[in-house]
Amino acid sequence: MMDNNNHNGVYFAPPEKNNEKSKEKVDLSLYAPVKKEHKPFEKKDTVFVFLTLIAAFLMVDFAAFHGFNIGFSIAYYALFGVTTAYLWRKGAAKNVFSLLCGGLSLAGAATFALFDNMLMNALMFFLVAGLYCFYVIGISDAFKRPRGSFKALFDVFESVVGDTFGGLERVFGSAKATSRKNKKVINALIGIGIAIPFLIVIIPLLVQSDAAFEGLIKRIAADIGIYLVEFALALAITPFLFSYFFSKRSAKRAAAAPKDNTRVLSPTISVSFLSVISLTYLVYLFSQLAYFFSAFKGILPADYHYTASAFARRGFYEMFVICVINILLVSAVGIMTKRIHGRVAPSIKVLSAFVTLFSVLLIVVAMQKMRLNISIYGLSVNRVLVTTLMVMLLVTIAFFLLHIFAPKVPYLQPVILICSAMFVALSFANIDARCADYNIKAYQSGKLETVDTVAIRKFSDSAVPYLIDLAGSDDKVAANSARNQIALYICENENLKLKRNTKDVRIEYDIKDFRRYNRARNTAYEMVKQYYGAASKAEYDQMNRLVVLYRDGYYDEEENCFIEFTDEEYSIKHSYNSKTGLYDKTEKTKEW
Repeated sequence: MMDNNNHNGVYFAPPEKNNEKSKEKVDLSLYAPVKKEHKPFEKKDTVFVFLTLIAAFLMVDFAAFHGFNIGFSIAYYALFGVTTAYLWRKGAAKNVFSLLCGGLSLAGAATFALFDNMLMNALMFFLVAGLYCFYVIGISDAFKRPRGSFKALFDVFESVVGDTFGGLERVFGSAKATSRKNKKVINALIGIGIAIPFLIVIIPLLVQSDAAFEGLIKRIAADIGIYLVEFALALAITPFLFSYFFSKRSAKRAAAAPKDNTRVLSPTISVSFLSVISLTYLVYLFSQLAYFFSAFKGILPADYHYTASAFARRGFYEMFVICVINILLVSAVGIMTKRIHGRVAPSIKVLSAFVTLFSVLLIVVAMQKMRLNISIYGLSVNRVLVTTLMVMLLVTIAFFLLHIFAPKVPYLQPVILICSAMFVALSFANIDARCADYNIKAYQSGKLETVDTVAIRKFSDSAVPYLIDLAGSDDKVAANSARNQIALYICENENLKLKRNTKDVRIEYDIKDFRRYNRARNTAYEMVKQYYGAASKAEYDQMNRLVVLYRDGYYDEEENCFIEFTDEEYSIKHSYNSKTGLYDKTEKTKEW
């Protein structure tokens, strides 16, 4: 017999290659491979396939198609709930780090319903996704590497990529085995198919019998094409998402990862490398004496004139990049350098500590530059974010220094938790509102020479209430400038519509889709509506004039001017007058 098939559908594994009992050579090519069998889904697996589909649809519809609003928060909570219910094991030891990551991700997801700064929301999205991955791998006990080391990041990557794509075969194999063993799912689908013709007859009759049901069906029918696209996307996502879950639940406790062989550098090479870097930084420190002692002034360029603004602007971002590079360099040296009797050479520790401490010095200098920058130009979202990032770097460096001299102390977990908590807290602080409030108060107290109302309008909807407060101040120039920006806010916002009545204009907005609700945006709309409705004739005329200019012409943001097109083939330029806070006619040009 030339194969191992006994014609009963059973395959036998070929003899072992090194069989001591048989001295004959075995030709393995004559034997068919063992057929891989997949276990059918358990009842819980089958239920959660459909729950995963629902969660995927919510993520597509509520989040992907409706942006960073309350819909995203709801969709993430649904996904988090499905994940926890499926992977949670009673009696199993729970990792505190992973539970804290899960809690921080829930807190971070709540900010999407409260604030609408696009940059903050984009950064929060990636943070929530990362914390979610740590939560999933933790509650499923799938860490292979030490959780306190940076190597745990490789576990997360392998878990997301390897388990998701590698587990697809098991998911489809188990689904196929389930369909052969249990016909309930197929029968349920058949029942749904039989019901469709009856629904085609029943639904029109119900529509004719009731107005409320008619309105509901019309609304669904109007968006049926979008819903079909969303459902198709959810169907495409579900196998990957459930594969990620299924691989965690069905796998045994993760075995320890094999030790890597990345230590290829001689300690001499590492010492030489770090010595060159350290010497360069010592020369840099020597050059800084020119700012403090007249004897070293000759180091500065001949045409250099020291001013606070120049000192605040120059080199800040370069310093930040150098700090990141230093951390990466010291990490690479620590990973790749060979050990002497299982330990890092003391010279490497000292040089690594010097490079790391130099990074601390750079961060302190950079923070001083940022403090001067803020005192001159005021707060902005970018300045607050960068300052927060510098504090996070200090936290990272502190634990990194501790790890250099105490390698067994875990450092990744506290860094992730502290930095994540800082960013979540910053998001809840409503950064746009804080920046607008600070800049206006600093201007009114004399700390800032001017207040940039254009920048305040661009912060986000959270800053609009502060523009309205400024518009009611006694400072006529600042009040006029604030009213200009309120008018531009109305013009640029599609959800705000001017409805002309008999004598005046009132703002009406209507957000029918709850998935797009955002508290900061809703508050801004309501306050603009109240302010515009209660404005005096002079205030109304000023704002309405800009609304007309905006809609009959266009606004040039770079020059801060309006271009008005007339019926006489002319264009009229209205430039901003910083002395009055108004837009005055400055130029008339013939277009043809």
